[in-house]
Parts: sequence; structure tokens; C-alpha cells
Amino acid sequence: MAGTALLLAGCAPNGATVSPELAARAASVDDFYIVDCLLTGQVRRLGGATFLTPRRAIRTTAQDCRIRGGEYVAYDRADYRTALSVWLESAEAGDAEAQNYVGEIFEKGLGTEPDYVSAAAWYRRAADQGYARAKINLGFLYEQGLGVTQDRARALNLYRQASGVSEDPLVFRSDVTEEMEALRAQLGAQVEQAERQAEALQQQRQQLIRERDELQRRLSQAQAAVGTADAEAEAEARALAQQLEEARGRVEALESQAQRTSEEREALVAQMSELQDADTPPRAAPEPTVTPPEPAEVDEPAAPGPASFAGIDFGRYYALVIGNQEYQFLDDLESPLTDAQRISQLLQNRYGFQVIFLPNADQVQTLSALNDLHERITERDNLLIYYAGHGNRSDREDGRRQRSYWLPVDAEAERLVRWINNAVISDHLDRIRARSILVLADSVFASGMASGASSLLLGSGQRRLSDEEIRAGLQRRARIVISSGGERPVPDLTDRPHSLFSRSLIEVLEGNQDVLRENMLFAQVAVNVRRRASEGISLTPEMRPIRAAGHEGGDFYFVPTAARGVASR
Repeated sequence: MAGTALLLAGCAPNGATVSPELAARAASVDDFYIVDCLLTGQVRRLGGATFLTPRRAIRTTAQDCRIRGGEYVAYDRADYRTALSVWLESAEAGDAEAQNYVGEIFEKGLGTEPDYVSAAAWYRRAADQGYARAKINLGFLYEQGLGVTQDRARALNLYRQASGVSEDPLVFRSDVTEEMEALRAQLGAQVEQAERQAEALQQQRQQLIRERDELQRRLSQAQAAVGTADAEAEAEARALAQQLEEARGRVEALESQAQRTSEEREALVAQMSELQDADTPPRAAPEPTVTPPEPAEVDEPAAPGPASFAGIDFGRYYALVIGNQEYQFLDDLESPLTDAQRISQLLQNRYGFQVIFLPNADQVQTLSALNDLHERITERDNLLIYYAGHGNRSDREDGRRQRSYWLPVDAEAERLVRWINNAVISDHLDRIRARSILVLADSVFASGMASGASSLLLGSGQRRLSDEEIRAGLQRRARIVISSGGERPVPDLTDRPHSLFSRSLIEVLEGNQDVLRENMLFAQVAVNVRRRASEGISLTPEMRPIRAAGHEGGDFYFVPTAARGVASR
């Protein structure tokens, strides 16, 4: 790390000297990066013999590796050869985790073109040992046809095996989309037909009402003539009275038919709304007037106890909420602090999260917070990370790969030195022991945290969850990102005082009364965002599994505190 400080001092602009404080700060940032660490073997005794165990490979921070006396490459970490040297020996010895890591190294193509054929071979060796993460990775290659012959049926089977679910709840997103689009088109045609029929009935009704009114006028005239003892007028009055009664009957029958048509149309419209996983957006609570607090050292409240529902133990819930609005070198944003403050309150008060709130966080604060979560969170806990702020994307030097970034408040426009690579965040999510992690990212290029858009979809976003489905979703690790947009720039749009994405997110979480799975949250938020987006503006949220962070097909659940402790459904 001393070399980093010397390098910084030598590159100071205009011959200026970098202060020791700045050099130390840069070194501390480097300490937070995840490295492939090769720990020294342990000296053990067996009877009277002393022997040294083989070296062990782990993924940890540079600081932790150094403290534990491990070996890692301080530079050129993007070179696949240095990463392979750490894991290959264990992989060849049959360690499933190491085999999967070797597969990921080949798939990422660190410093070179991806080698999907080799990646598939190593994933298969780990998958044959039942390693769920390798099954997800191998399934993705079969789904996309990378290094193997494309086989969506085999991919789906691997996803099912990794997720530990039955065949029924696990389907491809593309299949669901096609089925829903076909049904939506059918219902749309039926709605149009019902509307045309209703319009025709309305025209007939108006014509009958005019005929009825004319008969009423003529009857009144005939009844007036009866008073003159005119026999013909009396007969005409009786005939007109009969015709008027018949006209009234036809009007009533037509109105009854129109009512039935209207009810049928409303039922069809309701079915279409159900297909979109949302009808009318939930009514949000009145907006509180909040002033985001200044960053300060405060005593954090004690963590709430584990969430329990219907006898199911969900574990504890933690949240890291970051709102970057006031930038030192970039344009300020409008809503991240208000968004983050409201999200923090909602998660803490309604869902029992222990919240760590970082307003206007710089690079060190962000990475330090991620590192601290590793020490605090256990494998039975859940973590939500919310980020609102600037994001960006840059091409790799050879132009073959684009990388996305979060921009802390000390980031500069054209210098990547303080940009936080989404791959670095993904590495931390892999290291954190939480059972499930959900990232909610409201920034440009936020979906780039996931290496590819898998069509894997667990369950439906509409129906009520069964206890069996929930338990199945808790059996495997979950690493999922829901972003405000895809791999294109996201407009900086606000639905004051919140962004469009955060407003929709807040409304869904505020209106929820039951256990809510992440894809159910996504479905409702996506529809609400599209509904609110201005004409001509494309804003489509995305949900992706973060395979590089160790997604194994699990789920993230929101459990309202008001619903906890329920004995049964």
C-alpha cells in the first residue's frame, strides 16, 4: 500500500505535493477492494509429527488478507492468470467452490476475451457436486448459448435444481411475457368489442327515449281531445298509451342490457389490470416534511429481533441507504436525499429494518460501510441496499466491455479514480454472509451490476404466496438488483418531492400489508413508473439476478411488522 501513496505523490497536478492525509485516504480506499487471497498453510501436529497444511484460497478485502498474512496481487487484478493461480490448485483437487470461481474467471475474461467453453466445463464440474451457484451459472450459459449449444429446457432444469423448487412455480420470464401479451391482446379485443356494443346500445337508447317522449306528447294531446267526447280521440289515446307502455318496456330492457355490458367491460378491464400487476397505485401517506440529517457519528439503535410470520423465521433485516445529492464536482440532483430519508423511515418503521443512512457519501464512506456489513451480518440475515445518485458507464480500454459505476459525492466527471465500479460492489455482496441481498438502485446504468439479463423468473408477481413457496425461497442465497432503468441512461425525472422510481417504490411498500417477494415488488413498481413517465420518455425498471455475487435462486421478502407473529394463514 505504500506504493500507492508514492504513486499519488508522483502524479500530483502542476507539480503540487499530495498531502499525507490524501495519500493515507487513498490507501485506505484500496484496502476495501476484494482480492483473491491465498492464505498461508497452518502448522499442525499429529501425534509427534508436525506438518504444514496446504494454502487456502479465499476472497476477502486486501486489508483482511494482509492482516492474516495472506498473499494477493496488489495490481493487475484484472489479469486472469493471477486470479487462476489462487484458485486453480484447489479446483483441480475437486473443491466445488474453487471450480466455480475458476469458471467465473474464464467467463469474465479478465484482461482477455471470455472463454465460455472453459467456463462451462468448470461450472459443470462444480454443478455435478451439487454446488447451487455453479448450476445457476451453467444454466445461464445454456440459456444464452454461450460456450454450449443453447438449450432453454436444460437451463430451466438447472435453475430448478439450484433453487430447490418444484416445476410449477419456476418459469421463464420470456414465456410468461408471451403468454401475458397474448392474453392481454385477447382481453383488449374483448374490451373494444364491449365498448362498441355499449356505444351502439347508448344510441339505441337515445332513439327509444326520443320515440317515447314523442308518444308521451301525442298521448297528452289525445287525452285532451277525449274531453270533447270524441270517440276517435279516445281510441287513439288508448292506442298511444299502449305504445308508450311498450316503449317504456323497451327502454328498461335496453338499459338493463347496457348495464350488463358495462359490468362485463369493467370485469375485462380489471383482468387487464391484474395482468399488469397493478390497478390503481396504492394511496401514499401524506408526505412528511423532512430535513435530511448531516452525517454524524451516532449511536445506532439495537437491531430488531428476527422477523417471523406463519411460524417462518425470516431472520434479521438490515438496510444501507445512500442518498447522493450535493456533489463536489458534478451537477447536484433534486431528490436523492428526500428519497433516501423517506425510504429509511419506511424500512425502519414499517418493516423493522436496522437502517444505516449515508447522506452525501464519498468513496471511503461507501466502501467502508459495505466492509462493515461483513462483520455485522450473519448467514441468516437479510440486507437491502438502496442507492440514489449519479451513475455512469465507461468502456474498457480495448473497447470490448463496458463497466457501470456509482458516483460518490467526491467523484469527478472525467476521472475514474473515485468512481465505484459496480463489480466492486458485487464483490462485497458476494463476501457478505447474508442469506438474501436486494439492491434498489435509482441511477443511470444501474442494471449494469448484473452481468447479464437472465430470463429466470421465480413464481408469479400477482398471486398470494404459500408457506411452501416462502420456505423454498429462503433455502438459497439471493443476490438481486432492481434498477430504475436498464443499460441506457435514465432521465433525471422527479414526481416531486421524489423521483419517479422512488415514488413508486414508496407507494408499493407503504400500501403492502402482507409478505411481499422481490419480484412482486418489481412488478408493481415497474407498472407504476411506466404509468407516470411523461409522453415520449422511456423509463423501464429492470430486475436481474447478480450471478457474480453468488445468486443461487433464492428470494428476498419484505415482512411488515404489523403482520409478524401470525400463527397461520
